[in-house]
Amino acid sequence: MTIIVSFQEAAAVVTLNRPHRYNAADLDTISQITEFLNKVREDDSVKKIILTSDHPKAFCAGGDIRMAYDAIKSKDFHHGNVFFEAEYKLVYDLATYHKPVISLVNGMCFGGGMGLSMHNHFRILTENAILGMPETIIGFFPDVGSSYRFAQFPKAWANFYGLTGSNIALSHALKWNMADYFVPSALLPELLNNLCSASDDRKLIEQFACDVPDAPILGEAVVESAFANPLLGIFESLQNDQSADAQKILLDLNSRSPLSLMVTDKLLEMSPFLDLKKSLELDQVLAFNFMFNPDLQEGIRAQIIDKDRQPKWHYKMASIDAEIIRDFFVPTYFDSEILYEN
Repeated sequence: MTIIVSFQEAAAVVTLNRPHRYNAADLDTISQITEFLNKVREDDSVKKIILTSDHPKAFCAGGDIRMAYDAIKSKDFHHGNVFFEAEYKLVYDLATYHKPVISLVNGMCFGGGMGLSMHNHFRILTENAILGMPETIIGFFPDVGSSYRFAQFPKAWANFYGLTGSNIALSHALKWNMADYFVPSALLPELLNNLCSASDDRKLIEQFACDVPDAPILGEAVVESAFANPLLGIFESLQNDQSADAQKILLDLNSRSPLSLMVTDKLLEMSPFLDLKKSLELDQVLAFNFMFNPDLQEGIRAQIIDKDRQPKWHYKMASIDAEIIRDFFVPTYFDSEILYEN
């Protein structure tokens, strides 16, 4: 089993359990969580769901992109589509579940892990939480409804985190509604134990919560100056800024798929007009179209398979026109609207 379920008092505790993959979510994980939610939907003895991990370093390191690589390489696009459909539907189900879903994030939480946590009813971080949507480095885009959350960030920071995939400062996640509370990791076992019998979850969590510790944020002034611009303006601003922070950010941005950057830029531009449901529907359209894109296979190869960190991107920014970007936002073989009907 890729999850472990235990029942304690009024709670069902769902513990992610793929330690060899840092709890990266594969189709089995997604299916098992979905089946469990359906199983306890009408069980009155279960008042809440607590989603957690006992891995010392990870809540969930993301989606299982090795699986995606194998599916794309073998041209098994159906398997990839089934995975994304199930993943995005689970994200929506967790966010809209009629019982409180509480995520306890203590460790790495990237990509798909963010989808399992950032839309839930109560979202708790510890000092060990490492948040991020790093998908542009593998030729993909920040999905799982993250654009809906980034729309609540100031534009410069939404662009910075969405485009560069940099780790999201815990203070920013808490300030801009990507998380709710900071609880020191030393208190997490006691909090979990008390949550299982609490009648008022929010009141209890607030008793354990405290202010997030101050931590330096890379290039704050650079981000707020450069990343409020459209994508080409961001590059221009960074190129004209000779500060160490600007040049470090520019180097990182240049390592990412130009096509992914341009699609992500368009997605972030649209995101203020989307609710979570529409955001996830659009994510599925984009994900399916990305599966046919050679940059995704090449990005995963360079970062995960061969680990040479030297992707040979198929697309150059100068050769990407508006029509190429527009095509990514056009549904292909399915109508994603039906996935989220109640």
